Amino acid sequence: MKILKQLSIILVIWSLGEYMSYFIKDMLSIPGSIIGMILLFLALQFKIIRLNQIEEVSNFFLDNIAFFFVPAGVSLINSLEIIKDNLFLFLVVIFVSTFIVMYTTSLVVQNVITKKENKERKIKNV
Repeated sequence: MKILKQLSIILVIWSLGEYMSYFIKDMLSIPGSIIGMILLFLALQFKIIRLNQIEEVSNFFLDNIAFFFVPAGVSLINSLEIIKDNLFLFLVVIFVSTFIVMYTTSLVVQNVITKKENKERKIKNV
């Protein structure tokens, strides 16, 4: 019964995201699953939902995440002709986006490390 409750919480939040996506599709084209993840994040941040209320089902989904990429992989195989026609463009986009993600991540990590070191120095000086 506990697992069913956890799954219900996640499905209700996902449904809310899909519902919201349907109504804002004219203004913004954001998938409902993304809106649902944002709603779940906000609910966890503001303690509307506690982590232990969804932890077991969430861990199951994370442990089996590769399974959820199967439909996307099949879709890519079905679109192989389009990919072949635009291979150079895809490679450029992949390279540039990878560089941007790595650069941004390095800046964030460096910033976090600097703030942590500054905080530790303040504690030692007090």
